[in-house]
Amino acid sequence: MKLVDVCAVEEIPPGKSRAVRAEGRDIALFNVDSRVYAIENSCLHQGAALSGGQLCGHTVTCRAHGWRFDVTTGKLGSSQCLGVASFPVEISGDRVLVTIGN
Repeated sequence: MKLVDVCAVEEIPPGKSRAVRAEGRDIALFNVDSRVYAIENSCLHQGAALSGGQLCGHTVTCRAHGWRFDVTTGKLGSSQCLGVASFPVEISGDRVLVTIGN
């Protein structure tokens, strides 16, 4: 496991997202009520980017086909089995750090 500095907190305003790349992984960061979450930035349906999708509460809607993911877990809708990877996030000072597994 590796803790990677990916961006400044101010680069993800509340209610917004940001795409980053860390350790070869494409990651979407979401700021929900001043808490940052990180999930894989690729929808299960044809790989569209999840960053920039409509964020409503803890749910992001894929812009390409409308699939909805919980940004806190990466799970697809109410599914307990399907989803994208999620990554632990830490805030250190004004920096966002994401834990990437090997």
